[in-house]
Amino acid sequence: MDQFYAETGLINDSLFIACASTVHKNVRASNLCNIFSTAQSDKNDIQSCIDFFKGLNTQNVPPKYQGAWMDRIIHVKEELIAYLTALQDAGYGSYWEEHIEPKLLKSIADYDINPVLLDSIHQEINILAGPEPLSDEYPKTYVLDIDNAFNLLDETFCTTYLLLDKEIAKKFRIDFIQVYIHENLHRLRISRKTIQRLNNLKQSDEFYQENETRAMAFNEGMNEAFVVAAESHISQRLGLKTASDVHEEFATYCDGTLVLAPIIYTHFAEKHGDETFDAFINRLFDEKKIAAGKVREQHAQAMKMIEP
Repeated sequence: MDQFYAETGLINDSLFIACASTVHKNVRASNLCNIFSTAQSDKNDIQSCIDFFKGLNTQNVPPKYQGAWMDRIIHVKEELIAYLTALQDAGYGSYWEEHIEPKLLKSIADYDINPVLLDSIHQEINILAGPEPLSDEYPKTYVLDIDNAFNLLDETFCTTYLLLDKEIAKKFRIDFIQVYIHENLHRLRISRKTIQRLNNLKQSDEFYQENETRAMAFNEGMNEAFVVAAESHISQRLGLKTASDVHEEFATYCDGTLVLAPIIYTHFAEKHGDETFDAFINRLFDEKKIAAGKVREQHAQAMKMIEP
């Protein structure tokens, strides 16, 4: 992109730079991708993208998508449209087709994935889901020229093409399959009651509060610990992670700030078959296996239990 900005002169366009700065300061790429995922239009066409955001307003956003991040998009709507239009006028569509799309398609073509493993992953997720299983249709995956991965509102997800390079994935100690499991686990329903219990825990447990505050610096926290715990549980069951890998994950992911993850992980064997994932988490709170004032002790005990 830096090359594109330089060659087209956009790097010297003060209005473009101002609009880009405003957009990037107020909304994340995942926010924009999330609301655009609901568009009934060609997601590979820049004009369709511009038209979608031109028509976006508070009144036509479904209530379940409304909230702080949606309000921020509406707030910078004019700057976003100007930003996208400038990219279109500068020929970004052709640049994408010539320079970006080929490397994405190559990364997809070069990546072998075992359909039997995919079936096993979804079976394991559905065991955790209990009476709220995932749909039979596997989610679409958008491979993009980005540096991270995130799930979308339409039960698909985006990932960086870098994770499809197994050598690069080894360097970062995470691969596409682990991300696939992780993002699919985000499809499991987490109730408002559970989120409120997390908020209450943050107010009443100093150790948890301290770590949640640090996790927020990574744009993580809250129910992310549930997903990290479940991903390690499934990956180990499928032979994708060793006990040592699991311990290292909990100790290093977001600097080890997701302190509920190892606690939850050690209790998966106790989950009832007729229990939803959300109900299981709530039962851990009910039974004081996650308890205010004891999270530090419970975390230390869990980490010792899974120590290789």
